[in-house]
Amino acid sequence: MARRKTGVGVAQKLAGCGILAVLGLIVVWLLVQQSRFNPAVLVAARPPQPQVVAQTPSGQAGRATAALIPQVSGFTPLAPPESYGPDNLSDKIDGKAELYLQAGFKEMSCRRFRLGEADGASLEVFVYDMGTPAHAFAVFSGQRRPGAAGLALTTHAYATPNALFFTYGHYYVELVADRAGPGLQSSLETFARAVLAKIPAAPEPPDEAGLFPREGLVLDSVRLSAADAFGLEGFNLVYTAEYTLEGGRVTAFIARRATPEQARGDAQKYVDFLTANGYKKVPTPGPAGDFPVLALDDSFAVVMVEGRTLAGVHDAPALKAALETAARLRAALRDKP
Repeated sequence: MARRKTGVGVAQKLAGCGILAVLGLIVVWLLVQQSRFNPAVLVAARPPQPQVVAQTPSGQAGRATAALIPQVSGFTPLAPPESYGPDNLSDKIDGKAELYLQAGFKEMSCRRFRLGEADGASLEVFVYDMGTPAHAFAVFSGQRRPGAAGLALTTHAYATPNALFFTYGHYYVELVADRAGPGLQSSLETFARAVLAKIPAAPEPPDEAGLFPREGLVLDSVRLSAADAFGLEGFNLVYTAEYTLEGGRVTAFIARRATPEQARGDAQKYVDFLTANGYKKVPTPGPAGDFPVLALDDSFAVVMVEGRTLAGVHDAPALKAALETAARLRAALRDKP
């Protein structure tokens, strides 16, 4: 028997039309919302932008010393300031960086200038922050040119035909031209005074280099060893000076310590160091017998303590010269706080 066809009822047709109408409305709503897309979504979807930090040509962020290099009338800048820290100082002064690093170097900035007309001398200015005045003097004295003329610019300042060097507070400053010439020295001093005007004023510390007695002293010979003086590890902040005596050249030393006990302890370490390197104690006549005198071949050394100051003779060619220098040191240091 043949089947009867099942027809679609009116109710079903109406339900289907209703569903299609709802779907159409949803599509229309979505299109409208997309046309109103919030721009904040686009911003949030972007990758983060790198922050821009002002940098010097060395690749280091600008340092405080850069602000101490002035612009002076008559000096045309040839490049922006460059700044260096302990991690990359050797990029600028390869071969000398170790001297600065051992002396507590913090940072350095430098800048090149043209002096006067287009064919004028080229000048580079270096400002080093050494952390303390003593460390600034250590690098100043460690590179001082023999026979260079001293200047009254600061306590420690000197000039060569094409350069000027000085310390002020914990800063060490170099101004180096590519050539000497008429009027250059005056121009360098003008620039140096402009640098000094930018350095914050600070009381000058006691000049420990001035503790050496003046008689027989070679004036430009005073040096400060910031670390491991004479090869003795930990024997730090030791001033040395050369004396000319009838018996020959003598090296004297002075080291100030926080307490008399520390001075005596360092004195004993130095005596032990000399003994370990072959020096032997020798008898001395008269009042010199209260401090050790040691000798190795034709080299004599003396070690003594006055209050919190350790001092003595590192090298003398004869016993008489060693004792004479030690006596002068003792007289100069007596009653010093």
